[in-house]
Amino acid sequence: MRAIRFFIKVMLLLAIAMVGALFAFHNNQPLSVDFIYLSGPTLSLGLWLILFLLLGALLGIIVSSLRVGNYRRKLGRYKKETNNL
Repeated sequence: MRAIRFFIKVMLLLAIAMVGALFAFHNNQPLSVDFIYLSGPTLSLGLWLILFLLLGALLGIIVSSLRVGNYRRKLGRYKKETNNL
């Protein structure tokens, strides 16, 4: 059963990677992103979109994990309080 789950996960990951690669290949117009004080390198539009998507997902994971950690600490405190009653 574990082998089947692992196989399905690998196939899903490969399918997502292939869709991302096709997206990057079809959006191959060169684009340079100007930040406030910096100018980014000239990369394809698809690559910029994938990079910003990954950056946003990473930031979302970090922020949500901080929130979950905060709630776990509060839950631990409340459990200690209820055990002391």
